[in-house]
Amino acid sequence: LPERLETIKASAFFSCYRLKKINVPKTLRTIASDVFIATKIESFSLRRVKNIGNMCFLDSKIKEVYLSKDCRSSSLVFGGCEKLKKVTLEDGIKKISYGMFCDTALKTIDIPGSVFQIGEDAFADCKKLQKVTLHEGIKKVGKNAFYNTSLKEITIPSTVMELGKNAFRRESTEKSSLKKVVIRSKNIKKWGTMVFGATRDDLVIYVPQSKKAEYEKILRSTNGLDFHAKIVGKKW
Repeated sequence: LPERLETIKASAFFSCYRLKKINVPKTLRTIASDVFIATKIESFSLRRVKNIGNMCFLDSKIKEVYLSKDCRSSSLVFGGCEKLKKVTLEDGIKKISYGMFCDTALKTIDIPGSVFQIGEDAFADCKKLQKVTLHEGIKKVGKNAFYNTSLKEITIPSTVMELGKNAFRRESTEKSSLKKVVIRSKNIKKWGTMVFGATRDDLVIYVPQSKKAEYEKILRSTNGLDFHAKIVGKKW
């Protein structure tokens, strides 16, 4: 693409299913909606891009993504990218949008504390996702954010104030892979239903000692948490 180009407009390369490679200038700042849907592009530099539109790379073959702190992304940007295995989020990013990385091949993801909200379905159906690191600063984990993943452990930071419905649930026909949940937050004001879904017999949930009675009541009732799951109070 030509030098000095700043914007690629909506649907420019929509469904160019044989398109494998594209060279973009360093001046590119905005990629509108639907631009690379269903292409075979495997590599694309997004380090200087500041705005990415809805479904921009949906169902493409992109393998790796780096998003800078100045980047603002819309919904389902990388949804269905079956070869996407590595995502780097620069500290400073504020939000992960709806369905942004759903149904990808991610195995791990590190989410910086600058992200105040993880949107609905952000990592839903990432069936290979086994490790998620949530840093202090995150306030909201949206509905279905990590629905139907393969997480075995998760630590919820002290800054979290809201956990959405089905946030860490497996499909209704399957029990969760979670064996250990650490809830450090003492300030969760809003709990969605079935946050952890059907749980394993050996699941242990660690909660702040000062909130044990309150959190256990919520988890046992509105969240459908099986009584065999163990809830342990910890001082932190």
